[in-house]
Amino acid sequence: GIDLPKVLDVKTLFCKVIGVTCSVTAGLPVGKEGPMVHSGAVVANSVSSKAVRNDRDKRDMVSCGAAAGVCTAFSAPIGGILFALEEGASYWAPSLTWRTFFCSMIALSTLYTLN
Repeated sequence: GIDLPKVLDVKTLFCKVIGVTCSVTAGLPVGKEGPMVHSGAVVANSVSSKAVRNDRDKRDMVSCGAAAGVCTAFSAPIGGILFALEEGASYWAPSLTWRTFFCSMIALSTLYTLN
């Protein structure tokens, strides 16, 4: 694989939020969907870095965070699960399916509550 050491850092999330906010408000033709996926993965990584010590569980958490990002960007929880299945997870287990589904449903409920 490729080693990108600071791609899931909180500083990266902060810079991405500022950059996307400025570009969308300026009317530039950029989408917010890609940064939403990355933001979900960064949040999941920051939560899992304090709670999870196993590398496999950390990868699963990042997959769930990316699925939550897709879910909130497109309002499609099944789309988030399929994205995590296809792109995010190294190894797929049935338990990861349910974790990803639960994470996507929580993200969608939060989105609908805040809107």
